[in-house]
Amino acid sequence: MQAGAGLLGKVAVATLTGASLVLAGGVAGASAASGPAAKTPQVAPMQRVPGAGARATRELTKLDSSNWSGYAQSTTKSGTFTAVKDFWTVPTVNTKASGDQYSSDWVGIGGFSEDTLVQDGTEADNLGGTAHYDAWTEILPASEVVITGLAIKPGDKMEGLVEETKAGTWKMTVLDLTTGKSGGRTVKYKSSGLSVEAIHERPEVGGGLANLAATTNVVFNPGSLSTAAAGTQTWKPLLKVASGATLNEIFMTNNTGNAVIATPSAPSANGQAFAVADGTKAPAP
Repeated sequence: MQAGAGLLGKVAVATLTGASLVLAGGVAGASAASGPAAKTPQVAPMQRVPGAGARATRELTKLDSSNWSGYAQSTTKSGTFTAVKDFWTVPTVNTKASGDQYSSDWVGIGGFSEDTLVQDGTEADNLGGTAHYDAWTEILPASEVVITGLAIKPGDKMEGLVEETKAGTWKMTVLDLTTGKSGGRTVKYKSSGLSVEAIHERPEVGGGLANLAATTNVVFNPGSLSTAAAGTQTWKPLLKVASGATLNEIFMTNNTGNAVIATPSAPSANGQAFAVADGTKAPAP
């Protein structure tokens, strides 16, 4: 899969505005139903909405992105985040819309303010009226790897885990808790460790952002992160602000940035859960 170029990372850090990002490839696995093969999406770093400003309230910053919706913690200290895990239910795709629409749900380290990103998750697409689901791992700028032998379906309870097991070694695991099956891989990778996130995304397809697939709400619960040294994870709530970090609430907009198309809920009281819904109305935590 060829990398993309010239897209702006969606960040609150002005020095990165205008930086070129290297994007890596997306999903091309087995469909949950027979039908056309999936085009290749590209799960990418967060992309900036031109002219959009950050709205800061205490330790929470609200941001607009053209491809992400969810939450990310970010910092300026390299290597801060060493692991993340979260749980979600594979959403059901609405296949009544014409054409093709795509969505990805994942956890990852990096990609918020720069182009290192190690991640894993699931895909839920509508391809000409046929639902398509799979699970994958990815490190930028390499292409994603679909997890063969891990067939998923809507309603399956998933766990995504990304962890630095020792310095420079990252393990990505996706578990289907409904079927008891799992898959993933371990790689050598140099990550910034500058951010940690759980995201509902519309990926790139054919060099441009895909239409977002209409799905049931996606609930991430419970999410955790670790800032401990590699291989010694100490889990803390994903939405509780780590020392020196900022919690970013991310709203997905259309291509022109003038309409919100996916909205996260407020964080749950325990800092472990949130939901993402299509449209402008925030769902319950």
